[in-house]
Amino acid sequence: MGGVTVSPVLAAGTRHVWSAQEKGVLASAARTALHCGVGSAWTLRMWEHDVELHERFHATSWHHEGAGRDRVIACGAALAGVVVAVRVLGWLPEIMMLGDAARPELVATVGARARHRPSARDVRWFKAGFGRRWHRGTLDPEELDPALVDELVCAGTGQGVSVVPVSAFAPGNRKQPLEPGLLIVTAADGRRDQVAAGVAMQHCALAASARGLTAEPRTGPFQFREFRRRVLRGRGLSGSPQLLLRLGERGPVEPGSRQG
Repeated sequence: MGGVTVSPVLAAGTRHVWSAQEKGVLASAARTALHCGVGSAWTLRMWEHDVELHERFHATSWHHEGAGRDRVIACGAALAGVVVAVRVLGWLPEIMMLGDAARPELVATVGARARHRPSARDVRWFKAGFGRRWHRGTLDPEELDPALVDELVCAGTGQGVSVVPVSAFAPGNRKQPLEPGLLIVTAADGRRDQVAAGVAMQHCALAASARGLTAEPRTGPFQFREFRRRVLRGRGLSGSPQLLLRLGERGPVEPGSRQG
């Protein structure tokens, strides 16, 4: 299942001290996360026991509207990358999200105190994060193996987050249809929900990459409340649609291309 387990408190004492090598692995894993069209949406601060993920409130966006939503979703994707790396390094991650009112830019703090035996999925997802290739074409989930689609849906589904496979459709009276893909829907639309959407997006993307596919997010039209309402009405859903993750065939690396 997707999502992250949030710890109520990160206390000192027996907590793991991150080595310089481990910090490098965590930073590299975060950098592989999908960007959502935002340049440098976040920063990582490495301490003895903690890895802090901070939102960069003034990061530029490729979109003219709703850059804040994009930033928060991108932060969630980076958090997912860090958590996967922590597990591969042999530690059980402890996460505190949005827990410091005095530091609103702090999205999450990640620490560890208990050992963890990496699962086959942990290793598969970690490797997949470094193996994405140029996105080529767009695949309709209805034309894929149902077992594969179920795996991707399960990868991103978590508390308050659902993943809905959709074929191309036109929300409301919109002339241009929305492409097929995986619709990431959260129960509400607060900052925490947007972080959770980013985590789900990254988990789906890693699962897709591990199975030989690529994944690209589309967040632009979801910046607008009316568009989100039309999507809900058009698909008979409830909650808040955050983004569409388009699935594609893996091609060679395109020179100068950006991932995410």
